This record gives sequence, structure tokens and C-alpha cells, in this order.
Amino acid sequence: MTRAVVAIDLGAVRANLRALAARHGGDGVWAVVKADGYGHGAAAVGRAALAAGAVGLGVATLAEAEALRQDVPGARLMVLSPLAPGEEARAAGLDVVASTPDALERLRAAAPGARVHVKVDTGMGRWGLAPEAALAAGRALATGVPGLALGGLMSHLATAEERDTTFAEQQAARFAAVADAFPPCPRHLANSAGVLYVDAARRDWGRCGIALYGISPRDEDPAADGLAPALTLRSEVRAVRELAPGESTGYGRAFVAAAAQRVALVPVGYADGYPRGLALRADALVHGRRVRVGPVSMDALALLVPPDLDVRVGDAVTLVGRDGGERVGLEALARAVGTIAYELACGLRARAGRTERELQGA
Repeated sequence: MTRAVVAIDLGAVRANLRALAARHGGDGVWAVVKADGYGHGAAAVGRAALAAGAVGLGVATLAEAEALRQDVPGARLMVLSPLAPGEEARAAGLDVVASTPDALERLRAAAPGARVHVKVDTGMGRWGLAPEAALAAGRALATGVPGLALGGLMSHLATAEERDTTFAEQQAARFAAVADAFPPCPRHLANSAGVLYVDAARRDWGRCGIALYGISPRDEDPAADGLAPALTLRSEVRAVRELAPGESTGYGRAFVAAAAQRVALVPVGYADGYPRGLALRADALVHGRRVRVGPVSMDALALLVPPDLDVRVGDAVTLVGRDGGERVGLEALARAVGTIAYELACGLRARAGRTERELQGA
């Protein structure tokens, strides 16, 4: 095998899309496939989501949209982040977002055929227009801007994944106040966490990213939200070493054996997106058993093999995913290293000569 395989279960993606759309109601959900589908493969995930009924595909950049125009022809595509000045002329036929004061004027000048979604800032404090400016933009588009159509009114939630949904509900109320005065068009506010946890955020459409991939927005067990993880990261044992007491493995003697210790070496490291900080904090799976991860370097990591487990060269190693009755989830790894599963998922992408992507359930 190659050094590692990122296996993507497209059947899980389709099931997650259907579950999220049912939870949200309204007119359905957009599948957000930015950052190469959160490391899962934008084109393959996008096709799976559309086959399951997604309204369209959301990306962050014009370049991502242009790639999907080639890979998933006919898909409705929304560029969620602001276009850079000069990109407007290439946005014909796309759904684009007006979220900065100059955006509408730039689109008016150079984006024929674009559908414009006006973004109002309800508390994220990032991209988005003040309510008065959003209403003015919506009214201008509704009364006729040559070459442009009003595609929607949108905002983004800052805290929907938190147990205390007070602020998310406040955002939903602010959004409703603008929506009540806004010209007719689809409204969309809920992200994955909004769809799952905030009733007031569900409007005409939802926009689902992380949950589409079967990853919990709360970094908990995704099964609790009816989600099926799509990603598995597999490698294999390439060498087994026997450490005597006092011997070590890893840079800086990161692990020193207090007693005789077998170590299995796996050709995956932080250059492959597996964080160095998981050393001695995470488990991998071998023969359906949990094995503690030892030192992690750029191109390899060590597993600290328990004495009652027979591990040999060529044995499969599951770094993310399920083996038998055990599972290592991105959520648990994220908690161990003090980050969020989004970051880990985006890092575990196919890399030429190192990690290949394997699609299942296509």
C-alpha cells in the first residue's frame, strides 16, 4: 500500500445530507465543500451531496468554484467569502455573497448573471453588512440591478455549537428583524450546528459543512446527532522494535522505556496532517485494540504496543475510524490536542506520493 489511505465513505455523506435536510426542513440545505471538502474531496463529496438532494454546493473562493464548474458541471455553486477585486467578471452564473460595503457596486459593474446573497452581520463580527446597509442592498437588487439577481438574505452563527444557545437565538432574532423588512427571496442562517441545535435558526435553507462529513460540531459522538463519520485514515506497521529499559524512541528521546517495550513504526506524521501534539495523548487501532500513540515526527509515528498484542510488519493501523468494536474519532483527537475537528479534517487530505484518497460507496 501507499504510506497512508484516507478512505471516504460517500454513502455516509449521502445519509448525512438526507438526515440534515430532514432535521432542517424548509427548502433544503446547501452542502459546504470548501477547503477540498474539509479534506474529504470537494468534487466527490459534492456529487454525493447533490445526488442526495442538496440545493447546491458552497465554497470559500472563486478558484474553488471554478474547479467545481469543471468537475461537477451543472451544479449550483455559491462563493461564501468575498470576491477579491477583479474577480467579479469571472462570477457570471454563480451565487455570490455581498458582505462588504463595496461588494454590490463591484458586482454591478462586472458580474453579469450572478445571483447575489446579501449578508447581514447579526453578531459574528466578521463579514457582513450592518442591517440598514443590508436592507438597502436588498431593495436595490429587488428593484432591478442590470445583470444581477437577488439570490437570498443570509447571516452566520457564531456560537451555535455551544450548549448555551442564548447568543445564537439572539442572532436569529436579529436576522428575523431584517428578514421581515427584506424583499422576497430565500433566507438562510443555520450552519451545521444551527440545523442540529437551534430551532430559531432554521429558515428556508441551511448551509451544512462539518456535519455533512459525519463530524460533530460539538466535538462529541456524532451518532448522538444521527451522523455517520465519512473519513477513515489507515496505514500499516512498517517495522517493529524492541526497547530495553532506558532506551528511547523519537526526537529528544520523547519516549523512554521504563520496562521492556515493543514499538511499532507507522509511516504517517505531521506532514500528513497527523498532529505532533497527539503523541502520548491519543490511541490508534490495531487488530481492533487500542494502542497508545508514541512520538510523532514529520514522516513517522511510533505505537507503544502492549505485551499481550501480537503486532507484525504489514498489520493494518487505523488512525481515524473504526476497527471492530472500537472507534477513534476526529472529535476525540481534537480534544486531545486542544483544537477542533474541523482543523484536523482539513489537514488529513490526499497528498501526492504520501497519502491517497480512496472513495467508497460511489
